[in-house]
Amino acid sequence: MNDRNLMILGGVIGAIVGVGVGYALFTERGRQLRAELQPEIEGVIREAVRLTQVVDEVKTGRPAAPAASWPRRTV
Repeated sequence: MNDRNLMILGGVIGAIVGVGVGYALFTERGRQLRAELQPEIEGVIREAVRLTQVVDEVKTGRPAAPAASWPRRTV
């Protein structure tokens, strides 16, 4: 691909991402979707924090300090 094609592709991808973010932030259906997905996203984040702790324990050979619990927002 030449530079011009890459610029066009980047613009198209940026536009698609922009439309998705606008939909999720500014429409009623987008708000509902975010509310439905929030618990699952928080669960993934908690698991990522736990995985980081396990990796730290393996690297150092000693238990990692417990991480603060992920704050839950109420909608």
